[in-house]
Amino acid sequence: MNSFAEKSKRYAGRWGTFFQDWMIVFLFIALLIFSGIISPTFRTPGNLLNIIRQASFIAIIAMGQFFVVLSGNMDMSITSTIGMVSIFFAGLVVSTGLPILVAVLIVLLMAICIGIINGVIVVYGNVPAFIATLVVMNIVRGLYFIYSGGLPIPGIPSVFNFLGAGWLGPIPFPAILMLFVAATLFVITNYTSIGRSFYAVGGNKEASKLSGVNVNFTTILAFVFCAILATIGSLGLTAQTLSGNVNMGEGLLFDVMTIVVLGGTSLMGGRGRIIGVVVAALFLQVIGNIMVLMNVNTFLQWVVRGFILLVVVLVDSRTKKD
Repeated sequence: MNSFAEKSKRYAGRWGTFFQDWMIVFLFIALLIFSGIISPTFRTPGNLLNIIRQASFIAIIAMGQFFVVLSGNMDMSITSTIGMVSIFFAGLVVSTGLPILVAVLIVLLMAICIGIINGVIVVYGNVPAFIATLVVMNIVRGLYFIYSGGLPIPGIPSVFNFLGAGWLGPIPFPAILMLFVAATLFVITNYTSIGRSFYAVGGNKEASKLSGVNVNFTTILAFVFCAILATIGSLGLTAQTLSGNVNMGEGLLFDVMTIVVLGGTSLMGGRGRIIGVVVAALFLQVIGNIMVLMNVNTFLQWVVRGFILLVVVLVDSRTKKD
């Protein structure tokens, strides 16, 4: 009897984990079918390509947060990283006349420094990630507001617009970039030792240490990955407007966390898939698109997004207990 009960519980746990990991795919397919039925405009090629283009950079940013959450932490500073990259990149290109590539490398190094600082405070300062990154967020935000005076910096050369709004044949370039980033990260998480280390650290830090995993390095690296991908996302969003904006990252944290958790990543760490993050970003964009097509009140859209996050967090919490 005990053997039968244990087997039943084990199989039930496997099905629960499978559902948690791939729930977003089934929901996304159902949402596409439902949206196509209620709105003929939704299923037009132009609208579908626009959804993918709009979801691309938020998906890339969410893939960065994925690594931090996977390792059992949370990065609140991505909003400031996005704003910092946008305003300093514009300032370097427009005000100082630096070549675009040089400016990209400079802001990338700045973002990596933020990621390292976040990781060091968490690892060696023993400060909870939520508090550490919240402090860094405010410091960085203050610095780039001082730099720009809180004003946007327009005038980025039009050639840079290709990153955010260009096309390669019939496909938006942001979509190609998103798929390339996702494929690269899929290989890293599934076929490299460092990728498996993120799962190990998020699942059980003590066991990871005993297994020879460098927990401190892995944790810091997760924050660095987050900063790098936030930089790519910020540059893409900046390219769409050709203007540096101090408020570029405002309001994105909620969507990013919703995407990460909706994609099947456990807030407790140790479980999640890159493909789930990408599908979740598309799912959230489809939700927004269909609500706009149906003329749903903007404030009600906030309610719907909040309800979605609440549901997936409750499901995540329940699955973890089981």
